Formats: sequence, C-alpha cells, structure tokens
Amino acid sequence: MRLDRYLANAGVGTRLEVKKLIKKSFVFVNDAVVRQADFTVNLEKDIVRVDETVIHYQEFVYVMLNKPAGYLSAKEDRNDKTVMELIEGYEHRDLHIVGRLDKDTTGLLLLTDDGQFTHHVTSPKHLMAKRYRVTVDKDFPIDQLQKLESSIMLDGSPTLPGEASLIASRIILLTIYEGKHHQVKRMFERLGYDVVALHREAIGDLTLGDLKEGSFRELTNEELLRFKNV
Repeated sequence: MRLDRYLANAGVGTRLEVKKLIKKSFVFVNDAVVRQADFTVNLEKDIVRVDETVIHYQEFVYVMLNKPAGYLSAKEDRNDKTVMELIEGYEHRDLHIVGRLDKDTTGLLLLTDDGQFTHHVTSPKHLMAKRYRVTVDKDFPIDQLQKLESSIMLDGSPTLPGEASLIASRIILLTIYEGKHHQVKRMFERLGYDVVALHREAIGDLTLGDLKEGSFRELTNEELLRFKNV
C-alpha cells in the first residue's frame, strides 16, 4: 500500500496533509526516513511512525450504533439529522450503513467500509437473523403469531419463514431472515395492525448489550469472527 494512503486511512490527515509530512521528513518506516509518498508499505511487516508515534493500520472498521429515533440512515441529508452525526472519529473512513433502519425505528445499526461484510449481512441467501421488538396499535392475539411465522406476500413474492413470540398484549418479538423494504411494518399491516414502535434488538447473535441509545462502539475481534462465521 502507498505510504500516503496508509497514513490517510489511519486518520493521520488528508492525502495532501500526509504528503507534506512525508516531504518534511516526519515519517519513518522501520526507523528510516521516507520522503516518497508512493513508497510501498508492507502491511504485515513494516512499522510506520510519524515522529515518535507508531501508526497502526486497520484495513476495515466495524461500528455498532444504538440508533435513536429521529435520525435517517443516510450519510447526509439537507433537512434531517443522520446517523453519521452520531459517529465521531471516522471522518477519514468511507463508512456505509449495513441494512438501514427507518427514521422512527431504533436499535442496532451497523456501519462499515467492508463491502463483503455488508453483503454477508444483508443478502437473503445467508439467512442472517434480524430480531425486532414490535409494538402495535391494538392487542395482538396469540393465534396471529403463526401467520407472522409463515410466508406473507410482499411485492408479489412470499417472505421467508420467521419466528414470533408475544411478550405483552401489544408487543411481539419477531425474527426475520431478509430485509425487504419496510418489511416488518408491512407484514403487520397485512394482518391489520399499525406498528407504533419498532426496535431492532439483534443481528445474528450480536446484540446491543449495555450500549446506551445514541452511543456507538467498534465490534470486538471475537464478535467479528463469530459474526462472519454465521
């Protein structure tokens, strides 16, 4: 990898800023000054420093956010707040959203710059479970659960079978294995119910744990390894 890209991706500065650092002899590779921005860094062996600070490179980042209501799942918007405004310290990374949540939907949202990871999570063929806590506008009879668990026609095709359980008269836990547009809300609409609150609790076996609403953190190596093996 080019030295200037290595430094920029590590958050040292913009490509222009790091080129100036390199030119002014502030950058070392294996304790030797390097003045060429296109110098090739060996990611497995080389140690890169800026002055006395060792710069660690991370190829991809994986961020978990406990999304509050009122934020769009978008990079930017002229009129509304976006989830990117809740994420700090990743301005130098080209993060994208892994499976959007509606503006009024809360809960687990993932962001990354790893396209293969996103495909693994969102592609129906991988059968990645997404668990939601759904609050509806009126009492939900227990005998309706079977209808949720069986296929419901949306957009001319049946949804994949899921799992549903009733935890209160108007609160249902629903697990689905795909992500059609507004799928959960539309499934309940088909049965004659309006969703008044929707919260995503889990993706695969990944849960929010004690992460507070509006807060974020990176996935641990253990979580990431387990997640990719699903």
